Amino acid sequence: MKQIILFLFTISFFISAHSQPLPDSIKTKYLAAKTDDEKGNQLFSYFSTQLVTDSNTATNTLALLDWFAKQHDEVGKDYTNIKLAGILTAKGDFPASLNLLFQVLSRFEKRKDNFGMGLTYRAIGSTYMSAKDYHQAAEYLKKQIPLALADNQKELLSRVYNGVACAYGEGKMADSGMVYAQKAVTMDTELKNYFQLAISTSTLGENYIADGQYDIALPFLKRTFDYYQKNKAPSPYMDAYLKNDFAEVFLATKVYDSANYYARLALQVAIPFDVKDQSMRSYEYLYKSFEQTNQQDSLNKYFRLAMLTKDSLFTLEKIKNIQALGFREELRQQEIAAEKLKTEEERKENIQYALIALSIVSIIVLFLLLSRTLITNTKVIEFLGVVALLIVFEFLNLLLHPFLERITHHSPVLMLLALVCIAALLVPLHHKVEHWATKKLVEKNKQVRLAAAKKTIEQLDKN
Repeated sequence: MKQIILFLFTISFFISAHSQPLPDSIKTKYLAAKTDDEKGNQLFSYFSTQLVTDSNTATNTLALLDWFAKQHDEVGKDYTNIKLAGILTAKGDFPASLNLLFQVLSRFEKRKDNFGMGLTYRAIGSTYMSAKDYHQAAEYLKKQIPLALADNQKELLSRVYNGVACAYGEGKMADSGMVYAQKAVTMDTELKNYFQLAISTSTLGENYIADGQYDIALPFLKRTFDYYQKNKAPSPYMDAYLKNDFAEVFLATKVYDSANYYARLALQVAIPFDVKDQSMRSYEYLYKSFEQTNQQDSLNKYFRLAMLTKDSLFTLEKIKNIQALGFREELRQQEIAAEKLKTEEERKENIQYALIALSIVSIIVLFLLLSRTLITNTKVIEFLGVVALLIVFEFLNLLLHPFLERITHHSPVLMLLALVCIAALLVPLHHKVEHWATKKLVEKNKQVRLAAAKKTIEQLDKN
């Protein structure tokens, strides 16, 4: 869960609180970007301060997705879909989030967009973390490592190592977690990135906790605690999480006064900021500590608070599930709208093609009718007339199709009858035009033959 909060603070993006999906300054930079990576960086930089927990994020992200769709901008859509997946994950709809992310990942891979691939791997890993599938989370987070190494992004690499260590630590796979946490600590030390070093140091300590080596874990936790005392913690969640780590260590080592002290410190942060899972963790450590010291009243109090918080979390999960269903329906409606837009555009293109074909056939017919040098067989006109009839029929079909669907309510029988009526009107008209064209052609052929005969007689008279 800790890695989820880091993820939200580092890569949550794509929100717009204005009527325009992107401000003009960002839009200009985005459109000026020459590569997909650069476009992704522009969007990432602008939206990196936004959280998926913001109440307006879902609405604004869908609006941005719709805007990119209307611009036919697949790159913008895919980067926005990463944000959309983050929202689905926050709502607890992990299958929908993963389904969306895997689709996006394949498109980034086809375009060889390393930046997009890295963000997607991180989002997939974060989703698996939320779903408590820690092994899969670690596997996908590790996929970022070759990309970070290839671009020599050392700060990103240290965060990736820390994320992998978090996944292994949460999954009680401490042996693997320690390896990656130590890599993160070493790299942050070399980079003199003290903010990130405080995080990676606590992650190393948490892996020692997972391994039951509390005496080794404690110095690492103290280093991070000292840093947070001098500087602000990355978030209330991280602050409460660290203090609960201390409570866990002291409870396991039977130093109950210290366990109670740090659990209460964690509550002072968790309650005001409504960090319920850390509140529940604190209550559990408190009632377990009082259980060991036979303080029945305090045990009952904190056990009751732990259960109430657990029930509250369960209620929140139900609310999240309801919100996820509603949001998925919004997404489905947007997909339907996008499909309709695509169908409408294809219909317009087909109408244009039909008009072009009709124009070509008409020009050929007119050329044959007006040419004073060519003698044309009437069969050619009949054939071209049939072709023109079919093109006109298809053109009318494409043009009138939406209208016919509305008035017939998509009934196949009524649609067929409507098309038969159109054909019944076109066929007599076709015969009249064909008769006129044939008559004109015969007259033109006679004139051409007469002119040719006169020319031949004149040449013979001269000889």
